[in-house]
Amino acid sequence: MAEYLSPGVYVEEISSGVKPIAGVGTSTGGFVGITEKGPINKATLITNWTQFVNNFGGFINDGLLAYGVYNFFNEGGTKCFVTRVDNTTESTKASIARKLTFPNTGGVADIQNIQVTFEAKEGGVSGNSLRVSVPDAGADPAAGQLLVGQEVGGVYTTTETHAFASKAEFLAITSELITISEAGTNSTQLYNKAPLALAGGSASVTDFIGNEANREGIHSFDTVDEVNILAIPDAKGDSKTMKAGFTYCEGRGDCFFIMDSPKETDGSATTPSEILALKNGTYGTPSSFGALYYPWISVSDPLGTTKLVPPSAAVAGVYSRTDVDRGVWKAPAGTIDGYLRSALSLQTDLTKGEQDTLNPAGVNAIRSYPGIGICVWGTRTISSDAEWKYIPLRRLFLFIEESIDEASQWVVFEPNDPKLWGNVKRNLTAFLTGLWRDGALFGATANEAFFVKIDAENNPPDVRDAGQLIIEIGVAPVKPAEFVIIRVSQKTLAA
Repeated sequence: MAEYLSPGVYVEEISSGVKPIAGVGTSTGGFVGITEKGPINKATLITNWTQFVNNFGGFINDGLLAYGVYNFFNEGGTKCFVTRVDNTTESTKASIARKLTFPNTGGVADIQNIQVTFEAKEGGVSGNSLRVSVPDAGADPAAGQLLVGQEVGGVYTTTETHAFASKAEFLAITSELITISEAGTNSTQLYNKAPLALAGGSASVTDFIGNEANREGIHSFDTVDEVNILAIPDAKGDSKTMKAGFTYCEGRGDCFFIMDSPKETDGSATTPSEILALKNGTYGTPSSFGALYYPWISVSDPLGTTKLVPPSAAVAGVYSRTDVDRGVWKAPAGTIDGYLRSALSLQTDLTKGEQDTLNPAGVNAIRSYPGIGICVWGTRTISSDAEWKYIPLRRLFLFIEESIDEASQWVVFEPNDPKLWGNVKRNLTAFLTGLWRDGALFGATANEAFFVKIDAENNPPDVRDAGQLIIEIGVAPVKPAEFVIIRVSQKTLAA
């Protein structure tokens, strides 16, 4: 209490004990994949497409992440964190080997022919955009130049020019993009050639999963509490990566993984029966922290006409849009909330009979409806537990649990007595009442929608002596109207 030492009027502020619980965000995406440039294994906040281009570059043939992030924002996504995993220890560097012949002048016979290999300094597919060329120096070896550049979106730009007059000078060239070594067996002449592309750069699927100790891959989000929706479009539905994704989200307890169906290596569509077998077999223990979508979607491609891409990032945008417009308890599916603005067509047009086999197994179909468009037409997790089969139900509980957790930290170390119990109960009741009024909870009254119990019965002396405060909360969540049944009968009028 304050100490008063002289006469006067003193005004004090007294806490009401009610500390409003603010709902946490649910619409922030987290994407891992391959980009043209950018920091490696560092989660970077991106709030619009222009910001992504400035940080990670534009569309590239060898990577799907740019298409994914573009579709995320196009579908109504608000913000996301992006991690680039190209150029890791598991990735392969792009390279090209050629023969280089110097002009036979000045009696410099020992530098007539060189077998050289140009290799990208960075591993991964980004090196495939690099180009090298050596214009013919004619009769003067001192006029030799090595040009190094990049081709992005069909546009080539020379970024480095290195002059040389001897073999030693050539091999000593220092480039920020490539290394040069005297190796290789290719007999194709490098002179008088248009810029030649380095090739063979690739990323390993283990890059996406990453190393937890080094915070690589999906573990780059370990310290980013804001990420609620995770997708890895560049994994192309790889089963090992998909399993790691929902296992990671389950371990965090505050994130949901959007899974892609795989595409056959020959480019053909994976059939519904193959997807069903994959979901029931390869993914291992089903989880309510992940949802699988099928098939792939065709989108507009600035590098060509159209491009077939996995749907996860676009679906993440649908999640984000639905969360903002309706709430996390609304299923991100249907003709309105599930409409895919980015999709031009589907890799496979599903029939109702095919979806009848996929939906009960937890495979969410993307369907095309004449006069409506392409829509997400499923809202199930991959869990075999009937209690957690719906996506909005799982995500609503993630929202409630994290909101209460973050807003209740003030309770720690407070005196564990009825006064504290009353303050905590008022806080929780106010928060849950707001959810009920917004339509997240089922019931004609707040008492039907939820209960909060925190009293001497669930906090007896032995519990308090152990330094524990037990709070019991029960909620009745709304569930999606997955099957709308309209019964029509014939009515006979009396004569």
